[in-house]
Amino acid sequence: GGGGGGGGGGPAEARAAEAEAAGLLTASSTAEGRPSVRVSALAGTNLEALRGMIAEHLREARGRSSHTLELPCDGRLGERLSYLHRHPRISVLETATTGSGEALVVTVEMDRDTHRAYVGQQRRWGESDTVHTDSD
Repeated sequence: GGGGGGGGGGPAEARAAEAEAAGLLTASSTAEGRPSVRVSALAGTNLEALRGMIAEHLREARGRSSHTLELPCDGRLGERLSYLHRHPRISVLETATTGSGEALVVTVEMDRDTHRAYVGQQRRWGESDTVHTDSD
């Protein structure tokens, strides 16, 4: 029989723990100044954390950041949304309405040059800059 102790996990959990203890099937990113995460391929432990770290790294490498836009719910809303969705360097991540329903809050990801272009487009629409940068 196996040694005592342990918490009653199934065979897959036991294999994952064994692999993790042996340093197999785990990954740790220790690049300068970056957090690391241990991932178990067998148990699937920390895969979401790893995906998030990879996505953040790719955003930084491409010079992209997240922005929150408040688009007034008026006759030009369709034009504004169309601009965001069709632009090849803008990724629309999330949309929601404000509590009052007077504006649509859109979270997008774009690079600095695209952000400058969007601000210029807002001016052509006769609006002020209503972009809030969430991360750089």
